[in-house]
Amino acid sequence: MLKNTIPARIDFNIDNLPQKSTIDEIISFTYPRLRENDPAWYVEFYAFDPVRGKMRRKRIKINRLATKKQRREYAAGLIIRLYQQLIRGWNPWIEKEFKVAISFDDAIKRYVENNKKMYSDGIFRKETYISHESKIKKLVAYNQQRTSPIIYLYQLDKRFCNDFLDYIHLELKLSPQYRNNCLTFLKAFCSFCVEKGLMNENPASGIKPFSRKLFQKRRKVIPPSVIRQISEYLMSNDKHFLLSCYLLYYCYIRPIEQTRLRLRYFNVKNCTLTIPSEDSKNRTTQTITIPKKVMMFMLDLGVFDYPPHYFLFSNNIMPGNVQVDRRLITIRWTRLKKELKLDKDYTFYSLKDTGITEMLDKKLSNISVRDQARHSSLAVTDVYTRHRDNADKAILDLDGTL
Repeated sequence: MLKNTIPARIDFNIDNLPQKSTIDEIISFTYPRLRENDPAWYVEFYAFDPVRGKMRRKRIKINRLATKKQRREYAAGLIIRLYQQLIRGWNPWIEKEFKVAISFDDAIKRYVENNKKMYSDGIFRKETYISHESKIKKLVAYNQQRTSPIIYLYQLDKRFCNDFLDYIHLELKLSPQYRNNCLTFLKAFCSFCVEKGLMNENPASGIKPFSRKLFQKRRKVIPPSVIRQISEYLMSNDKHFLLSCYLLYYCYIRPIEQTRLRLRYFNVKNCTLTIPSEDSKNRTTQTITIPKKVMMFMLDLGVFDYPPHYFLFSNNIMPGNVQVDRRLITIRWTRLKKELKLDKDYTFYSLKDTGITEMLDKKLSNISVRDQARHSSLAVTDVYTRHRDNADKAILDLDGTL
């Protein structure tokens, strides 16, 4: 397996989170001091009360100790402990309601460090780690551009979550699906904070995602004439990339999965491909059918002459012992579009959408399409069913018993 190391392209530095000038005022406190008053001795300091919006004095009595020497020794240790708590974000005015008064930025740092560890341990995949990093950046950027940025983690409430999601969907004009992905991220982040005792409850848990019924999968199906143009060009100029296109068009294997495929996953005799759980998009071991056309093309290319442990696509999109970044495949598609002057809206994923649509149009059962595409349900498959502009010929000539 490919060794998990933090990708070099990720430059998110958690130690360089920009700070607002108001943060010093909001989380300010005075250094605790001993007051030897008669009759009461106490340690005194001021801390900002976020509810009242001002500094308040806090006193801790130490009269229970008998002698002045004992009181002074105890006070010296107490002052050190209080100061250490205060600089870590502790606040005496909210400690009863919240488990810990940790700052928002400190919570983000802890979450980022946890994600790094999860990735290096192989629990998170590279793309999952990068996705989390991207959304963390957006969350931090959103908070910084607010009129009143939150400082303490406890200020991250349901209203803040909803405002962040509106910022993603309405201001950044990102898709409803991306808004749903950000909600999933928010829930994961808040769950982490609850699990670590930083929050009492998950404020994002009651927020509902946009229903899939409210938005249809946006895609542009490639017409048959363009598909033939692509096939003929790649057959003459880049057969190994044509194989990558075949696997997306006929088998619906995404680029990230293609870069994980090893030659031993293929059964040439049965024309099948078994993708193990650790390399599958849904972490489930699944077997799909490889059309004879595709299998014969692989045999003609001689890919099975390489050692079984080799990746199907390595350097230069040929079999090899090095796992490559999925972008190597999509870069090839961008180059192809430029060379053939294809519509800019034809993405590499358009091959998958076109293949599924063609399969449905050829009257293959939705269940067969679902299993080949490894969809979680028929509802997902139905999203690909395009609306017809013309009458269905099979229905047009229907003459029943009635």
